[in-house]
Formats: sequence, C-alpha cells, structure tokens
Amino acid sequence: MKNRLSASTAALILAFATNIPAQAKILWQGDFETGDMSQWSTPIHPAGHSLVKDCVFDGSYAGKITLSGDESFLWRGNKDLNRSEFHHRYTAGEDGEGSTHEASDTFFAFSFYLPQQLSEHKHELGYWESDKTWQQMFRFNIHGSELSFQETAAKNVLWKLPNGAAPGQWHRIALQIHWSTDATKGAVEVWVNGKHMGKHNFQTLPVKDALMFTQIGILRSQENTRETIYVDGALRTDNLTELLERNRHLMGKTCDQP
Repeated sequence: MKNRLSASTAALILAFATNIPAQAKILWQGDFETGDMSQWSTPIHPAGHSLVKDCVFDGSYAGKITLSGDESFLWRGNKDLNRSEFHHRYTAGEDGEGSTHEASDTFFAFSFYLPQQLSEHKHELGYWESDKTWQQMFRFNIHGSELSFQETAAKNVLWKLPNGAAPGQWHRIALQIHWSTDATKGAVEVWVNGKHMGKHNFQTLPVKDALMFTQIGILRSQENTRETIYVDGALRTDNLTELLERNRHLMGKTCDQP
C-alpha cells in the first residue's frame, strides 16, 4: 500500500509540473527601469519622448509621449502621419528565440495610460509592421475612449471596446501572434485588461522571412491639439501563462494627476 501511495503521489506531482511552463522567461522588456530609452530601438520623433515617475504602471519609471500638430512631428512632411512612438523590433540574432518567421509565435504585452481623452479622430495606438516591405499587418485604434482592433488590410475592425481607452486608468493589452503568410494559419489572439477578445485568423506576415516590429504611441492625421500618452510594462515572453499573469493585479491602476 505504501509503495502504491508513493507512486500515486509522484504521478500527481508530475502531472502538476507538466502544466507549468518549463524555464519560462522574459525575452525582452520595455519598462524604462533603466532610467532611459535604451531598452527600445530607434524611436519615431523622440522629441516627444520623456520619462515620468509620477504615473507608472509598475516600478519607478514610465515612458511619456507628448504630441502636437507641429510640422516637426510630421513623418516626411505627410499630414496623415502626425506621430511620435516607441519602437521595438526583432533582430536576426533572435532566430530560434522568438523569431517572427513563418509558423513562429510571439507573446507580447504593454500598458498605456491617457491623462485626458483623445479626440474622436482615429489614433493608431500600436501596430506591427514588416522590416522588408514596411507593410503594416494589424493595429489597435483609439477614437475618443473607444479601443478597436483591426487587420490593416480589412475595411472593418474586428472588435470595439467603448471604454477600452478610457482616461485616468492603466490599460493592459496582451497578444499571442501566430505568424504566417497563409490567412488560414496566421492568427492574433488579444486580451484587454484580462478580458479575452477572441482569436482571429488572417495573414500576419507579408513574406515568410520578415522580421516584424511594433510601434506604440500616437499616430494620427495632423491636428492642432496637444495629446499625451504614457506607456509602461512592455514585454515579450516565451509563453502565454507568463504573459497573462504578470502584473495582472495592476490592471485598472489609477494615477493622481494635477
């Protein structure tokens, strides 16, 4: 009896252990805890970037973007590209550890905070684009306090959350991306503040060997308004469990703004 009990106990322990990701780890962080912008790649219009300590998702620092309609914030003078963004890209040396090539997966999350509601015009909060074709594949949009998700090539959005970008609280977006040039195999699954928004199939890669990058901030048509967004807690992991559980308790956190 004693031996049978020991074997049963061992089996239970083994079964429990197999449900825990082995050697789960963070592949990259963009949490600004270095006290500078060094975790991020080449920024888009860095004149709008700064660090803050008075409103953070976690830790001591968050990134802040302040965008105006000034000509200096237009990309190559294009009035449809009034923008300032933090930029993160994979590099060729990361193949095998989170590459974006055909049939690979990316587990990515970030948090954002709006001190004031954005205008009702479209703002691109974040998107993924190819290093080879400069083709944007999918993105998050903000209109006022509404957050939506869209395959860039499609006319209509896949879903909307009326208060998904409400000001005065930290919002958390998490994604599992399956990269493929095949629209039946490519997929993006999204969670907003822990709420599962579903899994959607579409072409996520323009070419099989693309190294995709993401940009997070504000991209809009030129407006004579000054708008601000805070970004914090960006990370890539090697598994979904780590991605969804990390900092879950901080979702909806507020900041005391003057």
